[in-house]
Amino acid sequence: MSSIAGASKLYILPGANPAVLVPDSSGVPELLDPQPLILRAAYVGPDLNDSSLANARQQLAFDHCPLLVPHQSPDGPPYRSGMIFTFQGYVSGVSWKDEHISHHGFQMLQYAAATPIGMWQWTQDAQQGRPGYFVTGRSAEAALWHMFRLEVDALGHEILTLAPILFTPSCPQADFSSITDSALRAELTAQYDEFCQRVVAHGYRDALTKARNIVEGLVAYKLGQQGQRAHKDLGKDLQTVQGLLKGSSRASCGWSDLEYHLAHKIRLLHGQTHAVSVTTSGRAIRPEFALTVAEDLAELMRGWGYLRVP
Repeated sequence: MSSIAGASKLYILPGANPAVLVPDSSGVPELLDPQPLILRAAYVGPDLNDSSLANARQQLAFDHCPLLVPHQSPDGPPYRSGMIFTFQGYVSGVSWKDEHISHHGFQMLQYAAATPIGMWQWTQDAQQGRPGYFVTGRSAEAALWHMFRLEVDALGHEILTLAPILFTPSCPQADFSSITDSALRAELTAQYDEFCQRVVAHGYRDALTKARNIVEGLVAYKLGQQGQRAHKDLGKDLQTVQGLLKGSSRASCGWSDLEYHLAHKIRLLHGQTHAVSVTTSGRAIRPEFALTVAEDLAELMRGWGYLRVP
């Protein structure tokens, strides 16, 4: 029985239940049993933005999209290693076998293992020290991975190791019912829903904007409930919080250092999405760092009682 390990080609037999085959020692495609896990994997490139992500997600719907055959990574979870197979075309009149039974005259999709000779875009980017990203899965629920390492095995096949950008793609359920300002409550609910949508879609710039807006509203509301003047400007209101933490009533001021620093981090990360910040610092914010905002915001909301307890 043939194995996909070390295979240079693979075939997909289309139909209601598509099947994976690889050539046997004589070059005849043979049905694999058990069938391996194979994912469509579209390359995004190092310059990640909403447009490039959208284009990659569209590729996932087509046969010409590269395939990722994952296997256990030596780095352990959550990393994923595997071989990339690129689309070669449709082949007709193919004979294939299922154990000792031969079949003839079928059309299949043919893919070949990626090698450095192909000079694929992900290879060139990695060689330049700018490894890019892959999206896998269905176009509406694609997972985003950063290329962590690119190696070549003894057979000349490229072996990719991918790191997930977001370890927890779901957002905890919010509960703003304790907020007495109905307009603010409705706005925070809408902003949080949109924030979760952008996190799942890996739209990190929009996610940072939504997170900053939510924190700005919550900080101003909490200050107002404490009888403090709220400027409704996150930078100024955090200065007020910092003053409370430095004051003599620090222990009873209703704020913690962690809350202040998480809110301040969200504000600073949002600032890095501005074009002028990139020009000044000389580098854009990394998507994987930007999306840590999901955990930061969840921790703040949990501490302030705005997450729904199961």
